[in-house]
Amino acid sequence: MSGKVWVLAARSARHDSRTDGLGQTDRRDRRRFRGWWVIRSRLAGGHTSMMVGMSTLDYDVVVVGAGNGGLSAAALLKRRGCRDVALVEPSPVHVYKPLQNYVGVGLGEISELERFQADLIPAGVRWYQTSATRVDPANDAVHCADGTMLRGADLLLAPGARINWDAIPGALDGLQGGRVCTTFLSDQLARTSEMIASLRSGRAVFTLHGQPASGRETALKPLFLACDGWRRRKVLDQIKVILVHDAGELHPVPAIAREIRRHLDRYGVSLRSETTVTAVAGGNALMLHGPTGPERLPADLIHLHPPYAAPDFVAASGLDADGTNGFIAVDPGTLRHRAFRRVWAVGDACDLGDARTGGALRHQVKIVIDNIQRSRRGLPLSHYDGYTVAPIATARGELSFGEYDRQFRVHRSLPVPDQITARRVWWWLDRYALPQVYWHRIIKGRL
Repeated sequence: MSGKVWVLAARSARHDSRTDGLGQTDRRDRRRFRGWWVIRSRLAGGHTSMMVGMSTLDYDVVVVGAGNGGLSAAALLKRRGCRDVALVEPSPVHVYKPLQNYVGVGLGEISELERFQADLIPAGVRWYQTSATRVDPANDAVHCADGTMLRGADLLLAPGARINWDAIPGALDGLQGGRVCTTFLSDQLARTSEMIASLRSGRAVFTLHGQPASGRETALKPLFLACDGWRRRKVLDQIKVILVHDAGELHPVPAIAREIRRHLDRYGVSLRSETTVTAVAGGNALMLHGPTGPERLPADLIHLHPPYAAPDFVAASGLDADGTNGFIAVDPGTLRHRAFRRVWAVGDACDLGDARTGGALRHQVKIVIDNIQRSRRGLPLSHYDGYTVAPIATARGELSFGEYDRQFRVHRSLPVPDQITARRVWWWLDRYALPQVYWHRIIKGRL
């Protein structure tokens, strides 16, 4: 700690001491969290940084990113008694991404998936509406685009992954005026819904790829929901539907793979496996490379599962490592950085080797906050088992809700024998119940 100053309460914002309905054990944990923070701060010299007129600010924990992971982590930190949290996020709008696939096929409204970020920031958390440009892990500091430097006794990174259209030349041109669409961008949802609804015949191609991919299995939602809509309008027989998939198997969990295959067969979808998308040509054709070599595949509708990359600041800060492809090199069990003990990370920007989903984030956030607290108390760290969820809507009113871990073992959060076979109850859970749970519990730290 020599010479470093960590702040217990550098701001005038009062600590939100409202009860949260947790048990006595959790209240004791909050007191311990506060107690250990006071000890750590006093050992560091007990200084408090002045915020006014200064560009370097000290906090207990600095959180980068206010998506699902960052916002829920900041809220949970407050609930656990961490009084001094900074949150770095440039976007004024927060998007509940799982609903994008429904809105993009005409089964939802844009108003359902967006909220103003300012209305969601947890009480007592200081929001910096700017972006992180560099992390200095040696000095536990985050440098921001507006010139601010934030220091924390611990840094928690949850910036998400960015869509990297440069990986598919011609994709942007196709999205702007061709036959290309996607449900993975909010500003494309209305156009995507119109394109799917207006198609009466021809060829429709949907793409799916492995990691890095945000919501890998959810890329099957627009495929199946579009097919269901065409079937209801009695035009499916006039549309040749193709799924282009870069892997040799549909899913690493055999039971989930069988369920996907059942619905591909149900709709007569042709599968091109072990085939990658290399470019979009002329706005209306995919350039592919598969087992037989390169191929040009024209289509009347092309739905792209976007390619993803880590935020630029990760590699610029030396937070990646060999083999992580620019993503944050964290221990997949503890979620602590492999080289920097005060840097932690969750979500799509991490190299965990697991499917990147909102369900995974919920588990990761609980574990990483627990581990920050355990690390300060000198206790053994908890471990994340790679839990994730594969919510695949197979028709309007039907959804498969498979849960599994990084060993591809099936999990069941509910006391039912089968969550993988598509049923109406899982549709209602994913489409209607979980969005309410997200807005009213998850991002408020009630995990």
